[in-house]
Amino acid sequence: MSFLDATGRNLIGVGVYTVPQVATLVRLPKATVDTIVGPTPDDDTPPRAYPIAIAELDLGQGEKIITFQGLMDLWVAARLRRHNIPWPVIRLAAYHASRILKTPHPFTTGTFRMESKKVFLSLRQERDKQKTAIDLLNQQQVFEDVIDQSLTDDIVVRDKHGRIAQLFPMGSKFKVVLDPERRFGEPIDPDSGVPVKALAGAYHAEKGNVTAAARWFDVSKKAVLDAVAFEEWLSKS
Repeated sequence: MSFLDATGRNLIGVGVYTVPQVATLVRLPKATVDTIVGPTPDDDTPPRAYPIAIAELDLGQGEKIITFQGLMDLWVAARLRRHNIPWPVIRLAAYHASRILKTPHPFTTGTFRMESKKVFLSLRQERDKQKTAIDLLNQQQVFEDVIDQSLTDDIVVRDKHGRIAQLFPMGSKFKVVLDPERRFGEPIDPDSGVPVKALAGAYHAEKGNVTAAARWFDVSKKAVLDAVAFEEWLSKS
């Protein structure tokens, strides 16, 4: 098996997802994901056409293939949409944030907060200084204590550069993680590394006998129950 894409990029540690897989994981319609994923933008790309996630990989099959970083861009965008932020506004936020952070993955790199229909990018501050943020729609700086809530509290693990490195999609209390360093970013039990899909499959094969299903892979019963809960959670839009 080759671990390189058609351009020679190493697939190890980046996560590999098709549009249908991404749509399922971020709980958005496939048609929507298809329209907000695009090629790498350039300096002439207008805000209205700015891709919220970039199809960075080429597996030689003509499909849009997204990395873990792209998946996280869509994860944050989907949360914004569930807070009734319109897609044109989310595109504009991605456009401005990418220029402020100088990265094609602004939603992955930045910490985003919101209040009402506004989207804010939190800024790193020196110690003992009041935290501030930028309103991405009008480029104004504000104090962060006026902002309602974070979009990513308690669900992500960031690396030393501030980028999202792991995602616990149902929160830290559930034993389900997406980690691009393990199984190409497939949802897994963090302790054993067993794919969540396999654990849920064992549960159904054993007709709901959690103990028997756990024995299949020598995992805890909680790992099985959380896998089933994750499967049910994904089915809810």
